[in-house]
Amino acid sequence: MTQVGDDIASTANGKDETTMPVPEDPIIAESIAHFGDHGDRAASIKYDVPLPGSYSFQRIVPLDIPQDFFLEPGRSAGTSLSSLGVVEEEGRIRRIDAARLRVLYDRLLPTAARPSLRMAVEVADKLDPAPPAGGQQVIAGEQKARTAMPALLQRDGVDLQRQLRETYIDGLIKRQERTINAGAPDTTIQIPTAGIGLSARTVDYDVTQAGRPRIALVETWQLSMFLGDYGLGRTLQTFTLLPGERTTITVQTWRTDSVAREDASSIFDSSDTAAQTRFTSSLMAQSGSAFQDQGGWAVSVGTKASASGSIGLVSASASVEGAFSANHQEARQEFSTSVRNSSQEHAAQVNTSRNQAVQSNSKAQSEEGSSQTTVREIANTNLRRVLNFVFRELNQTYETVTSLKNVQVAFFNGNPGSTEIVPLAALRRLLTRYVAPEKRDEVARLILGMAIDCVDHTGTSQRMLQMGIRKGGVYEWDTFAEPDGEGKLKLEGSPLDERYSWRIKPEPIGQEGQAHKVSGVVTARDTIVLRTDNIVAEALLGQADALDTYASALQSLDLRSREADIEWRRAETRRTTEALDLVSQRPEAERVDAFDKILGDKPDIEVVPVAAAGNGKG
Repeated sequence: MTQVGDDIASTANGKDETTMPVPEDPIIAESIAHFGDHGDRAASIKYDVPLPGSYSFQRIVPLDIPQDFFLEPGRSAGTSLSSLGVVEEEGRIRRIDAARLRVLYDRLLPTAARPSLRMAVEVADKLDPAPPAGGQQVIAGEQKARTAMPALLQRDGVDLQRQLRETYIDGLIKRQERTINAGAPDTTIQIPTAGIGLSARTVDYDVTQAGRPRIALVETWQLSMFLGDYGLGRTLQTFTLLPGERTTITVQTWRTDSVAREDASSIFDSSDTAAQTRFTSSLMAQSGSAFQDQGGWAVSVGTKASASGSIGLVSASASVEGAFSANHQEARQEFSTSVRNSSQEHAAQVNTSRNQAVQSNSKAQSEEGSSQTTVREIANTNLRRVLNFVFRELNQTYETVTSLKNVQVAFFNGNPGSTEIVPLAALRRLLTRYVAPEKRDEVARLILGMAIDCVDHTGTSQRMLQMGIRKGGVYEWDTFAEPDGEGKLKLEGSPLDERYSWRIKPEPIGQEGQAHKVSGVVTARDTIVLRTDNIVAEALLGQADALDTYASALQSLDLRSREADIEWRRAETRRTTEALDLVSQRPEAERVDAFDKILGDKPDIEVVPVAAAGNGKG
């Protein structure tokens, strides 16, 4: 290295005490904030803080119980659609009363449910948020959504949701009228019902199946999310600025376009109903839900679902013959796998829609919708080396936990208002009302046997059904139920005896040593990685020197000149400080004169040479 290079290196490294120190690394403010767990009082940024919410949904498992087991009240419970005047049927639906169908839809769709914008425009003839003078063209599909979204998004949340709900219900009613008026021999109508979270969905209801009594297990499942690692994802853009160059960059995220934003929303990091609707549809498809029973359950539960707002996915009927308990356990594990696969598929679809870009532009472009385009100006202030910028997106990891939280029992027969859902502790009351006396013990042993245990995510069977034994005026919950050789409840005497009560253990089961615990039995643990709309930039200084020896020497001389100026200022400061110390040591009456002598302004005296003495005489 040349002498000039050595001088510059010494100056940059701060080895020379007379030079200005230039730190190479940023100073970490440990007393302000830090990552991890420490014993001091500083704010700690932790990685294991759980998300505040989770999604609960119900899996309905109808039991294949013979019809002669039921009493007459089971067949007459509720009111059929024909008795309500909603439809007229003679082997098929002949006419629909639109006004009464609207009343039924308002009852079946929970008040808090919010149909997504795409669902509303798919069923509507037109969605006209601000009708032009010449009317709005009726369009369909993706183009219709893109046309309606920008204007609708200008409305406030309450007004928007009200219009979406009205449009969705009106569209369903008109669709049913067109189908029936076409004269097709149809026995089904479409019913709106709750989906995951606050979303809505549409199921088919067969009016000819009304009045057929069923008993079903109602399993409450929960999908919980916990924050995991947060780190660098793929590289979006890299570019280089020459020494002294500056440019303007534009950062555009997937939130820019209205339709893209709806497609890119997820249930993991938002409560968007469009994301909840997509996940609901995926879960129904993955779990192979019994679509012929979905409508019957939705109509039967009626306004009871509105109170809970919980989706009910009706599975295929569980056989009560042979190894029914083992088959039920297998079906339960398949459902857990369906939830896991739906989560993975949902995350993959979301990541595909989350497109971001960083471009070097001289001007910004306006976008329709709620734009998240950011324009910034950056510059390379270095005079010797290029500056390389690397832009990378940040990814968030989520740990998803699927768990079976509770088991209840329900009766329904397909008529509106016929559903009755009770906890296991009220099983005696439910069976007394709907099942023949001689069959009640058999049905009770069957139901309780299917709730005894559950296989967790490690393949271990976990006991979860507790038997309460009444002692005095309270039940003691120290005993777990046991199955017999056929998978039914093993118990001396009747399970409906008032001495006994039943419940699912209300706490984490078989989760010892787990960092994230949830209620019930964990049937699946998985990791989801989502792309976020956050971008991090890193500036890398080029390694090659862009200056020749002469230019480097000029920079060195300029640096030395600046350092000499700083040293002169330091000397002046030391002189002034020492002079003030001398003044302060003088008696108070003499300080003014001392200050004037030492630090006072001195007149500029010009020294003129004295002329030779004499007047020029001899």
